[in-house]
Amino acid sequence: MTVRTAAVHGAVGPKEVACASHQPQAGDELTDPEALGVSLAERIALDPHTVTDAFFAQLKDHFTDDEIVEMVFACGIFNRGNKFNITMNLDSEPESEYDSGIEYRQEEIA
Repeated sequence: MTVRTAAVHGAVGPKEVACASHQPQAGDELTDPEALGVSLAERIALDPHTVTDAFFAQLKDHFTDDEIVEMVFACGIFNRGNKFNITMNLDSEPESEYDSGIEYRQEEIA
């Protein structure tokens, strides 16, 4: 579930759909910097080893060093928060306006 204000729903919705494709490309909905930012976030979440020197070079075509550091830091914080929420099986309070009843997958290590 995504939380956003009604004021930005129309502007963000199409970009959200493009981001959810798991291989976002610049084009109709995303700019080159946006597609690279989404790719950076996915790489950090799935396997930070894929943030290669070549990928950093692509980032530097669109972002300053400070902006890249800020994106990596933000992705790291959100990623850590997601892992905390999943580990603790957190859910919305029943009286919350957000959906509750999240079902978490559980797996044993072989």
